[in-house]
Amino acid sequence: MMKTKTTMSILFAIALIAPTLFGQGPDEQGKGWKHNHDHEGMLANLAPEERQKVQAAHQKAMQDPAVQAAHDKLKEARKQFRDSMHTAMVKADPTVEPILAKLPKHEHEERSGD
Repeated sequence: MMKTKTTMSILFAIALIAPTLFGQGPDEQGKGWKHNHDHEGMLANLAPEERQKVQAAHQKAMQDPAVQAAHDKLKEARKQFRDSMHTAMVKADPTVEPILAKLPKHEHEERSGD
């Protein structure tokens, strides 16, 4: 169990600094933590009409109460993961806390429509 937490902490820390390690330019900062939310990239190979159909279906589906409930659960699960990962990282190395405090908040925390 402790080995898994340590491994997860290391992977999380690597993911946090990966954009820096791979030399992203200033216009690319903050794009490393998208969690597959690159909708434009996913739709790039579609014809414009197909893209519009998918986007319209997505917007309509997001209005479905079951989808909204599932989305709320997903957001809460992400928050719980971030919080428990933060706690575990600080427990693994208390000196990392001020470093973590310097990191920007996750983009989807400020947005309502993930």
